[in-house]
Amino acid sequence: MAPGAGYVMTAASTEVRRVPNDHAPLPAMILSWPGTRALIAVVALFVVSPLIAPGSVGPTAIVSMLPFAALMAIVAIGQTLVIQQGGLDLSIPGAVTLGALIVARFGGDDALGLPLAIVVAIAGTAVFGLVSGVVITVFGLPPLVVTIAINALLIGTVQALSGGFAGQSPQALSQFALSRVGGVPVLVFFAVGLVVVAHVVVKWTRLGRRFELVGENPRSAANVGIGTRGYTIAAYTLSTALAAVGGVLLAGLLRTPTLTAGDDYLLPSIAAVVLGGTALTGGRGSIVGTALGALFLAQLSQLVQTFTQATAVQNIVQALIIGVGIVAQLQLGGSTSRMRAMMRRRSGAATPIPE
Repeated sequence: MAPGAGYVMTAASTEVRRVPNDHAPLPAMILSWPGTRALIAVVALFVVSPLIAPGSVGPTAIVSMLPFAALMAIVAIGQTLVIQQGGLDLSIPGAVTLGALIVARFGGDDALGLPLAIVVAIAGTAVFGLVSGVVITVFGLPPLVVTIAINALLIGTVQALSGGFAGQSPQALSQFALSRVGGVPVLVFFAVGLVVVAHVVVKWTRLGRRFELVGENPRSAANVGIGTRGYTIAAYTLSTALAAVGGVLLAGLLRTPTLTAGDDYLLPSIAAVVLGGTALTGGRGSIVGTALGALFLAQLSQLVQTFTQATAVQNIVQALIIGVGIVAQLQLGGSTSRMRAMMRRRSGAATPIPE
């Protein structure tokens, strides 16, 4: 959605229409975009990086970093959808690992074959997300408890299928994951394509606007005749499916994935979403901001690795990003709400749908 514009929905109709706002100043419009913080952070990081460690921004370093940023963005898109519904998906590690395992162990010509293995990896993992969504919406259980349990089921499935060994990815998958177009890793184009599709669907379609309304205010959405459960279930299903896609591509990138390959994606996926400006309370968010957050984290990780290989340091940095992001959202939440109230009064809208 364009900054400075809102959407309204009346009880008599489920049609969502744009309400223009020509009175908001340009700086306020720019700052109101959820991904502004991530964009500023990315620019600042790439300006500072050569001053701290010149080798971290060289052509070789950038090309090596971008595939992992792309994978992070793919996984974080799904996490964004869940957080927009006011939830949190802690089953990401198991979903990424299961996706990688299935395609590595069963993608050979002597097993399922690569195309079928990819379909099974994504669809089979998505079933776990479907179960999460159903349990959360039907039984009203906390998302954290449900997704932790689902993650345990995913890890158990990985252990049962692997026999302690993940296997080696098919050569065709590795060639794709490691290939470049014009010197740019092909995974970057793949991730950008997914980001564009997700952004267009969420921001520029009636389905996406209803999705954001359900996340912002489920009661209001139900009052105007929108079925809220389906959107929440879809968010968890898509989250695990996208995590599996990330796992499949990770298997090709690593060639021999480990049985803990997904462990590195839980905290960063949340940090990317928070840095990208998506509200942890649900509703308003930015897929593009999440992708920028993933790019920031990948470059930051590379910068940290120039000084230390300690995973603990990287986890501390990511945790700090989440903490600072939450505080920033709380600080900005009040002023943003006041600005939206002013916009509604000027437009005469009765029941707003957030951007």
